[in-house]
Amino acid sequence: MAGFASQFGMLIEPIAHSFNADVNQVALIFSLLNGGALVGTILAFFLIDIIGIKRITLLSYSIIVACTLMIYLTDSLMLLNIGMTLIGLCGGIGLCIAGTIVVSIWQNKVQSAMLVVQDATFNIAGVIFPLITTYALTHALSWASSYLTVGFIAVLMLVVIVLTNFDLIAAPKTVEQQQYHQKSEWNFGILSAGLGLFLAMLALYTFLTWAPLFVSQKFAITFEDAGNIITQYWAAALIGALVSTVIVSRVKIHYFFMAIISLAFVMTVAVVNTENLNHISYFTYGYGFVCSALYNSFVAYGVTFVKNASSKNVSFILVSGSAGAMFSPAISSLFQEYFGTQIIMNAIPVFYAVIILMLIISLFLKRKTIISIEG
Repeated sequence: MAGFASQFGMLIEPIAHSFNADVNQVALIFSLLNGGALVGTILAFFLIDIIGIKRITLLSYSIIVACTLMIYLTDSLMLLNIGMTLIGLCGGIGLCIAGTIVVSIWQNKVQSAMLVVQDATFNIAGVIFPLITTYALTHALSWASSYLTVGFIAVLMLVVIVLTNFDLIAAPKTVEQQQYHQKSEWNFGILSAGLGLFLAMLALYTFLTWAPLFVSQKFAITFEDAGNIITQYWAAALIGALVSTVIVSRVKIHYFFMAIISLAFVMTVAVVNTENLNHISYFTYGYGFVCSALYNSFVAYGVTFVKNASSKNVSFILVSGSAGAMFSPAISSLFQEYFGTQIIMNAIPVFYAVIILMLIISLFLKRKTIISIEG
């Protein structure tokens, strides 16, 4: 999934030029990718049990291979839209399959470590594929070259899937049934975590979509050079994901969470307001570092507001994040069309400011509840 999403901001202008389309129209394709992933995540809950994990995995990767080849060869914007939607759908299913495999095979600390490894591999892909895209754009290759590379990897994955025995993966039905019937607790804290993750993903994917164009226009440099900002973000996110795991094990999630959101606010304010091109890289590295563990942090933070976190609580937070990623290109492209790139980039720190406000309110309400119970 990272192979298709991480470098999309770098490809907006090349795709628009290739298809003689408006950049706002092209930006909406990213919404189709994330929208497909959201639908795929929901469908996976049913399809994995109905079709079987090996069959659905084979089917998903086969569709990804076919769509990648179609994207590389097509000159139709409609086929590009269809291909990206199907890739997102299969990618969403693949994310659920990966999680299912991890929780089925490993337990306790090993399970947590493997889930962190999954986050790290996403960030690794976020470093590698923008580099491939940069090479392709600077050497007069097709803008879809990096996507074709993902297709080759998907072919290798098909071979691995065929040779892999999935019979050992069995979901703990008793636990699943208990979680299903468990009554979910809802309060401002858990709701603010969901809304906060929605805003955070809205801010993050607005940055990843429009930052290259913003830097290119503001500092009058080539779009290819400006695209390095995406590689810088993902490189820092890779390191940040590993460091954050160590920090969270030693610091209360509330302090850690408030720190990274506050730093994200500071870094995005600096990015959109600096007049020094050389400073952009430092601020981007900082932004990538602090945002590396946002998803897991929102979940960990949100569930502290309920006595017994249910699967519905966790699903609410994750679906909120997926919705933010899905709607970000559509919302940002609409505002970009009317107000320009500078305005939508200025909106990014505003989103983080709103999140900080919600965090303060939720912590205040939680402390007030504790005092009333003790009193």
